[in-house]
Amino acid sequence: MKTLIINGSPRKHGDTQALIDAFVSGLDGEYRIVSREDGISPCIDCRYCWTHDGCAVQDAMQKVYACLADCDAVVLASPVWFSSLSGPALDIGSRLQTYFARRFFRHLPSPLTKKRGVILLAGAQPGTELGPIANAKTILGLANIAKDDITVVCSMHTDTIPAVMDTAALDAAWAAACALSADIPPA
Repeated sequence: MKTLIINGSPRKHGDTQALIDAFVSGLDGEYRIVSREDGISPCIDCRYCWTHDGCAVQDAMQKVYACLADCDAVVLASPVWFSSLSGPALDIGSRLQTYFARRFFRHLPSPLTKKRGVILLAGAQPGTELGPIANAKTILGLANIAKDDITVVCSMHTDTIPAVMDTAALDAAWAAACALSADIPPA
């Protein structure tokens, strides 16, 4: 099994990373983590993808596209900022615009196989995760993941309980990885 993990947090040892670490501890197979440190630019709305496969911006996202073509599952992990996904998560997610354009402007099927998805969110206030979940499901949908094939894990009390101490969220992240590993047969 191959999993792509999109880490939308700029903090190396923060709450989002704690959820990713718990998830990875239950995961079988290979995984790759991409983050803002990889130098991925946001979509610049050049509209190249309206008439061509791929993206005109040549950066580390080209390797992510290759990984998306080959992986079985995608994880979108993000802190919740102002009731939204983080800027870095949205920057990387915006680059999936090429799959949207392929489907809706060029009327072609997705080049990606169906995948499973997981959303990992860390935030300070319960209730602020609803918008980010909807946004993350839209982004994961562009990676050919059906909304019913997405597991959501949230740690939403990080102002008082750091995610690394939120045993319910950590256990849920680990269980999500175990479920993915059980559902996707080894290659």
